[in-house]
Amino acid sequence: MIIQPNPRLEARPAAPHVQHRRPLHLPGRLRLRPRPQGTRSIDTHVPNIALAGFQLLIGYEWLLAGGDKLLLGTFPAHLGGMLLSLVKGGHLVGFFAALLQGLVTPHGVLLGSLIEWGETLAGLGLMAAGLVVLLRPLAGRSLRGANARMFMFGDWLLARLATIAAIGMGLLGVSYFFLDGLPAPWFVPSVAFGGSIDTGLFLAVASVILVVSQFIQQHSGR
Repeated sequence: MIIQPNPRLEARPAAPHVQHRRPLHLPGRLRLRPRPQGTRSIDTHVPNIALAGFQLLIGYEWLLAGGDKLLLGTFPAHLGGMLLSLVKGGHLVGFFAALLQGLVTPHGVLLGSLIEWGETLAGLGLMAAGLVVLLRPLAGRSLRGANARMFMFGDWLLARLATIAAIGMGLLGVSYFFLDGLPAPWFVPSVAFGGSIDTGLFLAVASVILVVSQFIQQHSGR
């Protein structure tokens, strides 16, 4: 049997081959590239003035403490004898008295020099870091190029040094608190005419506040 061709089927065109083309990029459209992480500008936001002022106050306190010892001139020479008299007084905690008598008093001159210079430099570092924080918005608006990079590096360096200084001064404040015989940091009616929180304990707590604030600021700025 002969099958006649169907003219309708023969006249139907073949399905066109669909090609997937890549999307065209218009010449006027710019491709945004991510900003390099190494390039950043100075933060011009208003700083925490209360925290910066607190850091200036604590730094000034340590600067006065170290400066007085340096101006006295004989603090390292008299440190060992002063500590021995405190140990013999019997009002110090047992382990702390043994630590002073066994390790500190034999090296009183060296430790006295380290204490007076450490307090002075720590006070200067804390004050410098606080001033840089207050000047940061002004520097962000006025400095450009190499000057801005130098300021940013100084800001970064002082923030790290201030943290180290606060840790060291916190430990020194705790030692002063032990030297004072662990006075009660709460209400004591018997010392109503002269009682207050111990200076060493206050400076130790203040140093902890500064360290925590520096840690928070460094992580929030990332």
